[in-house]
Amino acid sequence: MVTGTMMRSRRAAAGVVAVTLACLLAGGVGCRSTNFLSTRDEVHMGREVATEIEKQYPPMAGTADAARVARIGEKLMPHCEPREGVPYSFKVIAQKEINAVSLPGGPVYIYRGLLDLVGKDDDALACVLAHEVGHINARHAAKQWSQQMVTNVGLIVLLKGKAQDNGSLAAGMLHLNYSRDDEFESDARGVSYAAKAGFDPNGMVRFFKKLEASTKEKGGPPEFMRTHPDTKRRIDRVERMIETQNYRYGK
Repeated sequence: MVTGTMMRSRRAAAGVVAVTLACLLAGGVGCRSTNFLSTRDEVHMGREVATEIEKQYPPMAGTADAARVARIGEKLMPHCEPREGVPYSFKVIAQKEINAVSLPGGPVYIYRGLLDLVGKDDDALACVLAHEVGHINARHAAKQWSQQMVTNVGLIVLLKGKAQDNGSLAAGMLHLNYSRDDEFESDARGVSYAAKAGFDPNGMVRFFKKLEASTKEKGGPPEFMRTHPDTKRRIDRVERMIETQNYRYGK
């Protein structure tokens, strides 16, 4: 019996072969931005990985923090250029690490440690959530995953018609290292989305400054920040963006 999952795996495998051949013929030119995952594929992948993540780190439910994150996320969505067919969600993971994670296909997770860092600053939290939505809308994770497949990471498994172990995939997604250009793009999207939703875009600057102070206090950046652009550079870019765009907010 050919299931829907098997059919998706076969289509993905065929896509990998086609893209790999194209990249080989082109000498690898342009493969860094390759993405052969459809929105439907991303949603399926995000759902599978979210299930695995939530087994390991059950999201907080029925708490003021969970309600706050969901409320701010919902307020952002009409102004975030939401992708059709993507079921966005916003949840809190009860881990002390300063981190935020977005998965392809819509799930966004905020760690307890990040909530402690931003405190009561809803504008800063909105900017962080909007930044994560920016990654989803720019399809950064999907492009990275496609690139890994093109370079044969997981290719053999896919060609056998079997998806990669969800536990390994979840671990990879929790520690996915975006490029500096990806982070800059998501900063820009986050500031724009937050401002359009009525939040103070300077919340992004305040978040970065708190993150910078925490980094100095702890003697080094959190694990997820080690491949990110220098925080001072991000602050400078965001401040210039806010100044030049002259955002209207606080409606």
